[in-house]
Formats: sequence, C-alpha cells, structure tokens
Amino acid sequence: MDIDGLAEALDAFVPEIMDHCGTPGLSIAVGVGTEVALTRAYGHADLATGRPMTTDTIGPTGSNAKAYTGVAALQLVERGLIGLDDPIEKHLPIVNPHGPRPITLRDLLTHRSGLGINLGNFDRVPPPPLEEHLRRVFAAGRSDAYGGALTPFWAGPVGAAYQYSNVGIAVVGRLVELLNPEGVSFSEYVREHVFAPLGMASSIFPRAQHPDFVPAELLARRSTGYATLPGLRLPLPQLYAGDYPAGSALSTPSDHARFVLALLGGGGGVLSPGTARQMITAQAPGGTLTGPSQDTSIGFVFNVFNGSDGHPYIGHGGEYPWGWSHFTRGWTEDRIALVIAANQLDLGDFGTSDRPSHAAARLIAEIVTAWVHGADPRRRHAQDGLSYLAGLLTGDRLTTRLGITTRPTAEELAGIAEGAVVAPGVPWDARAFREAAGQVRMTDHPLRDNAELVRRELPAHELELLKRQLGVPGLGAFWQGEGVRRDA
Repeated sequence: MDIDGLAEALDAFVPEIMDHCGTPGLSIAVGVGTEVALTRAYGHADLATGRPMTTDTIGPTGSNAKAYTGVAALQLVERGLIGLDDPIEKHLPIVNPHGPRPITLRDLLTHRSGLGINLGNFDRVPPPPLEEHLRRVFAAGRSDAYGGALTPFWAGPVGAAYQYSNVGIAVVGRLVELLNPEGVSFSEYVREHVFAPLGMASSIFPRAQHPDFVPAELLARRSTGYATLPGLRLPLPQLYAGDYPAGSALSTPSDHARFVLALLGGGGGVLSPGTARQMITAQAPGGTLTGPSQDTSIGFVFNVFNGSDGHPYIGHGGEYPWGWSHFTRGWTEDRIALVIAANQLDLGDFGTSDRPSHAAARLIAEIVTAWVHGADPRRRHAQDGLSYLAGLLTGDRLTTRLGITTRPTAEELAGIAEGAVVAPGVPWDARAFREAAGQVRMTDHPLRDNAELVRRELPAHELELLKRQLGVPGLGAFWQGEGVRRDA
C-alpha cells in the first residue's frame, strides 16, 4: 500500500474539506500494523494567536475515551477481580427498577443496562470524586438532558435495548477504582496500566481538564475548541464532565492510534488476545447516541461494522462540549487505524452525523477507506472537479433524466459554458464542463451506464465532497451505482 499516495491525497483534499465544513484545525494519524505510519495536521489550534495545529497538539477525545475505560475494566476481568456476568450490585448499590435481572459489567460495556441516554452531567466547575458524583446522580434519578425532560433516567429493563449511557460508563470507571488491587484512583490506574505500557506519553485521563488535574505542559499543548455555525466560530467557556470516565481524556491522534492498533493486533500487552478480540467483535445489537440501529453491532464499547469488500471495521466517535470532535476507525483484518481530531463542535442538530463537525471526519475517512480497499485515493479531477460534475448533471438533465435521445450539440454546450455566471471563488473550467456534459447520452440501460461513467471518472470519496460543495448531497443513488441492476 502506497502511504505516500495517501499523504498526497490528504494534503490535496483535507484543506478543501476544512474550508467547506468551517473547521479551524484538524490533526490525523494513520496506523498500520504496529506503527503509526502517517501523521498530518492542518489549520490552527488557536485562531486568536495563530498557533498552528500540529501532530503533537492535544485535544479532548470525548467519548472515544470510553474504550480506555473498557480496557481497564477488562483487565480486572482477566485478573479475576470481577466477572463479565457478575451482578455489579455486589460492589455498588445500583439496581435497575424495571425488572429482576441485575446489571452486569457486560451490560454496561454494551450499553444495555437499562440506563437511559444522558449527556455526561457537565457543569461549569470540576466534578467531585467519582464516588460522590455517582451517589448524587443515582439519588436524583434524573437525566441531565434538558433537566430530565428529554429522556428518562431508567429507560427499561436490563438487556432489553441499546441505550447509549455516559452514566453507565462512569459506573464502569468506579468499578475500576473500587476493585483494582493497587487501590489507586481511576485516572492513576489508566495511566499506569493502559497509557504507560502503550507509550501514550501525551495522553491523560483526568477528573477534569483543569490545571488542578492536568500537568501544565500537557494543558499548554491543548487546542482551543470552537463551537461553530456557518460563518461563526465561538470559543465557549470550559465545561467539565461529571461522568468523566466516559469522556474527559486528552490525547493526540498518534497516541490514540497506538491504542487502537494494540487492540487490532491482539491486545498489545494490555489485554490478552482473546479479550481484545471480544472487545472488537459483535457482542450485542448496537446503535447510535439516538437509539438502537439494525445496521450496527457493538463489541465492548466499540461499534462493529461488517464493512465492504472484505474490510470489516470498528468505530467510535467523540465530542467534548462545546468545541472538539474526535473520530476513530479501525479495520480489523487489515490492522489499520485512523484517528481524526478537530477543534470544532457544530451547534446544529443534536447527535447527527451529517453536521459539519462530523462531516469533515467522515469525508476524510472515505479517502482513507478508498486507500484501505486498494484504490488510489488521489484526486482524479484536480482542478476541474466541480465543473466536471456540473457537466454530468447538465448532460443528464438534458437527456437521460427526461428520456431524450438527442444530445446537445457542441455549440450548445459551448454557449452554456460561456454564458455561465459563476460566483466569486468557485473554480470554473468550461472545457471540463463541456466534456462531461457531452459524455452523457441516452442508452438502452441509462441508469447503469450513468453509474459506470460516474464511478470511472469520480471515485466515491471525491464525488462525495463535490456533491456537498455543489449543494446536492442527496444527489441520488444511481450516481454511486447503488441499486442499479447490472443484468438489466
């Protein structure tokens, strides 16, 4: 696999993706086998000072930190200190009121404890110790989202359904704190037993991202987070998660990629091969932050996907309010990890994967996916992609969309191109427009032939960005060749 070709593709695409999504800064790490093979950083870690984003810039991992907590708990399982299917009420007085089955560690790690969806119990001040925080939360019995008006604290019986719960992972962190033989805090245990063995020297899992809990050297390397809306980048005040084992870690993409590679490679010394395999293979039906999904399974913490073309993968996302996003994907058979960190959290629709702060990472992931699948990810239409796609759309609308067999003449296409009114800053290539429009024609199988033309000229990752730039993300399945009968 040509890692230089991937680097070239990222350098070409990522600045354009960031501009489209309004992302201030972004850092990427790609791991292969046992090593971080490629790192890249773009844009700014702080807009006010002009401090650049670098590969050593530290940022909040958000919910990607849940995997650290999961590994710490599974280490205790391997040491015989708790069983995956032991009732946790032997150690903590937590009982689901919806039925007789007790909650187990397995339930917590697969988000099936019956606890409802919550957002992390954030506040403007650092939280108390974990024991005290959880005592308050369970005594109140109320979700934090809109003061409990959005979701119930207990959503149903144990094991009945996937319900993404930050409180549930905080309970796992408290179990780590209670049961580790050294008697150390959760944060200290993760540092000694997860980060140190994997050489994650730029990672820390503090109670709060605050000078009282984070060394000055690490805090100085943290990016400034920005809450964004189109045309706006807002540096909002610092918030602190009470459910901190669910998302308060700080890291670099390179460090997190080392962690993912360790799990893909059999545990990397922090877990046994068998336990590591369990963590990244399907254990139960999964879902998203907004609820169950038939298309997703869950391992222990990680979402598990079958992938395509024989490339299954695991994934997880992370956000830290209001200013940071984090993306993880690991191809289990290929042993390739992708980690993307951005100092952006869009203030748009809650929990959707299409808002800009998520879309930037997803667009980059498509570039790396093409490379993992053995394709050349470099841009095929380096300067004229928008014009070429506009030509394909125009050719389709003048012929195949309406069933018209007569193609526009070269003179007509030239007149369209010359008469185009193009907004400032939009690249326009009349030659590429004319060429593309002239390639579309009515055939015996127009949907199939259009799809093949698009796939040949515009790889999926390039097409996805161009569609978004032209404002037509829902362009239609046939542009990707989806659902087109090949025997028609």
